[in-house]
Amino acid sequence: MRIALILPPREHFRTADAGAVALTVRDFVAASRFVPEITVFGGDEEHFPEVRYQHVPTPDAWFLGKNLAYARGCIKLLRDSSTQLVEVHNRVYLALRIKEALPHLQVTLHLHNDPQGMDGAKTVLERNRLLQKLDALYCVSDYVRRRLLEGTKPELKTPAYTLHNAIVGSTAEATLPRQQWIIYAGRFIPEKGVLELAEALAEVLPKFPEWRAVFLGAWGFGHTAGRSKYEQQVYGALEAVKEQVEFRGHVAHSEVIKAFQQASIAVATSTGIDAFPRAPIEAMSEGCAVLVSTMGGLPEIGGDAAIVMPVVNSQTLATELTALLADPVRTAEVAARCRLRANTEFVLPVLVQKQDDIREQLLQGA
Repeated sequence: MRIALILPPREHFRTADAGAVALTVRDFVAASRFVPEITVFGGDEEHFPEVRYQHVPTPDAWFLGKNLAYARGCIKLLRDSSTQLVEVHNRVYLALRIKEALPHLQVTLHLHNDPQGMDGAKTVLERNRLLQKLDALYCVSDYVRRRLLEGTKPELKTPAYTLHNAIVGSTAEATLPRQQWIIYAGRFIPEKGVLELAEALAEVLPKFPEWRAVFLGAWGFGHTAGRSKYEQQVYGALEAVKEQVEFRGHVAHSEVIKAFQQASIAVATSTGIDAFPRAPIEAMSEGCAVLVSTMGGLPEIGGDAAIVMPVVNSQTLATELTALLADPVRTAEVAARCRLRANTEFVLPVLVQKQDDIREQLLQGA
């Protein structure tokens, strides 16, 4: 084991409820030329079987707290291993603790969120420290990289790379019949704009009785759908058109992909920052006409293929959806552009090779 990938302590690295970070790690590891030398560290015993995995026990979490106990557990395992390169995913404090405890290792941090909203990277002083202490940083979008470097000292030499999330790519050309579905897949939280979408659908669907809206997800991973006040607001907004709406709750990733293969339109119009989510890339790859907002890294996903909405509210969404539903030719054209962009720009082999080339340089300096 020369390379250790450290997941956040509560990240589920398993088929049933893996999130975006876990799925990205699994895919990148499986496609890497370093796969025989990589071990993924995580807090759960259960894991994807196709990836070599090390469970990090935290027996002292009851008095140290989960985060500190996990950090100590990782350091102990790394100290007793032949690791040369450590890649920490989305936990600033964890990367810094490992580097301070084991300064001979090359330690990198993979940022999946806006760093200015993360503990340990909110201030310029904190971000300067990251650039001083760590050996490299990966950012899932140009947006995240800009936010990381904003205000920092230009003389700091630690490289910060943009490494977009990647997808395996569509497995087949529309093997499932395309349905008249508008799909949303993700968390039911205000920042995702789910209520605005629901209010728009309440206006649009009665005009197109042959169309349905399909919602996948809940307030958070592992949560039962419908328990939060916000979800109840969404349900209430769609009460008048409930015969045209389906709430499936949280489903396995394979079911999300199957739904994207059947849907005609997918919506990812976040009203809060979205660093670089997987769902719209997957929807594009599977042939949906995708709508995104201009928040965070979403415009980097949509490019000139998806419909990029500079203003997101119930009325603008209703206008865009009505135009698509009324014009199946345009919907098909947008879907074709989306499929081409996703399966050209965000395919796994190209992005994994970029990361592996960076790893090669870091290992040479170890």
